[in-house]
Amino acid sequence: MTKHNLTVFFILLLLSLVIIFFGQNQIILLFKHYLSEILRPFEIVFSKASNWLSFWQSVVFNIKNIKESNTRLISENLDLYNKLAKLSQLEEENFLLRKKLNLSQKAINTRLASVIGRDFQNNRSFLIDKGTNDGIATGMVVISEGETLIGRIADASYGISKVQTMLDTQSRISAITATSKISGLVRGLGSDVIFDLIVKDKKPEIGELVISSGTDGIWPRGFIIGKIKEVKSQDNQVFNTADIELLSKLQDFDSVFVILSSQ
Repeated sequence: MTKHNLTVFFILLLLSLVIIFFGQNQIILLFKHYLSEILRPFEIVFSKASNWLSFWQSVVFNIKNIKESNTRLISENLDLYNKLAKLSQLEEENFLLRKKLNLSQKAINTRLASVIGRDFQNNRSFLIDKGTNDGIATGMVVISEGETLIGRIADASYGISKVQTMLDTQSRISAITATSKISGLVRGLGSDVIFDLIVKDKKPEIGELVISSGTDGIWPRGFIIGKIKEVKSQDNQVFNTADIELLSKLQDFDSVFVILSSQ
């Protein structure tokens, strides 16, 4: 037997004795222990690297979210600014129109209310956050910030009320044209309004303002409804009619005023 073979023989014999003495499971556990000790420094390095990557991934993700939130907030602010600009313009236009038409500024007692529910499909009604506990009662008139007519309280409850707009088919307002003083009745058609019961020989001018006349005892006098868009006259009809363009954009406002009393 050569020296090399003898060495291999003793190594194998030693391994056999170790396995027999310690048992196979203990050898495996011992091997795992030494392997774990050898790999421990690498595990620490990899753990730190993983934590570092997770940290920067979180930072990048948060920066992205912040940018998206800022973009959304900027867009919402611009939208609010546009709405405020439109309301301010409408209020200024109504003031000038009242001054031009010598419509007196009424001393009215109102209650501000926020719109909390709306049917965007027809705009015939909406809900406000004021009710009987705020002095709101069924039948009270609702106007916009620019003091244009919107509708009436159809149902008042504690803390909430339903507003019926001029578009509703049950809405009737005694009205008169501001310049030519032609009387008629503004009726809701569901999606629009019409100036009805105009005497046959009378024709309002296109663009002429229509205001509430107050002769029905329901709607106060002198509030702007809209302007004449088109006059219709048919030989087989007793009265003329006219389409009206409402000055209150019923889908745009977020708050309204309920008239509690007027003088």
